[in-house]
Amino acid sequence: MDKVEEHILNEAEKLFMKFGMRSVTMDDIAKHLGISKKTIYVNFKDKNEMVMHMITNMLHKDECNMVECQCNAKDAIDEIFLMMDFLKQMLAGINPIVFYDLEKYHNEAYKLMMSFHETHIYNCVKANLERGISENIFRKDINTEILAQARVKQINWTFEAELIRSGKYSLYEVIQELTTHFLYGICTLSGHILINNYTNKNKQTI
Repeated sequence: MDKVEEHILNEAEKLFMKFGMRSVTMDDIAKHLGISKKTIYVNFKDKNEMVMHMITNMLHKDECNMVECQCNAKDAIDEIFLMMDFLKQMLAGINPIVFYDLEKYHNEAYKLMMSFHETHIYNCVKANLERGISENIFRKDINTEILAQARVKQINWTFEAELIRSGKYSLYEVIQELTTHFLYGICTLSGHILINNYTNKNKQTI
């Protein structure tokens, strides 16, 4: 991707994340950038292709951040807290309508995101569960395959939930609530102590 294409995509992403895909036209993007619409079409066939590139880039960044969280975490619970910190920053400026627009008007990109969840996130969750078991902070009797599948379905549900699309709750608020519930269900007593320690540490840094 050359610099012009990258610049167009980055600025279009800002508009999409703020207003949703449907309401932002190619004219809006051209006006925002101060360039002709023709210049945009030289780099992107249409808005659908632009959205596809945007989602592909976002998923690549997500994958890199998951690896970084795995490497930097002191333990499996710390890894989850680091991931939640990343999610909080990433989702802060996203209008909930984005996910509705993505599913309804750019379904190929939406399916790519769901596929990413079912492969990369599944593998990440399963590896985290196995790590936690080996560290004696997750229960040894849990079935990592079942719980990893359930966790992915849980995450996918949040992107489609009316609670979020209505604007009543943010995506982060719902994922945080579900994550806390998930964690307490799989942890040993030592794990529960770590959850409380990391939670208190986060509160002190706010």
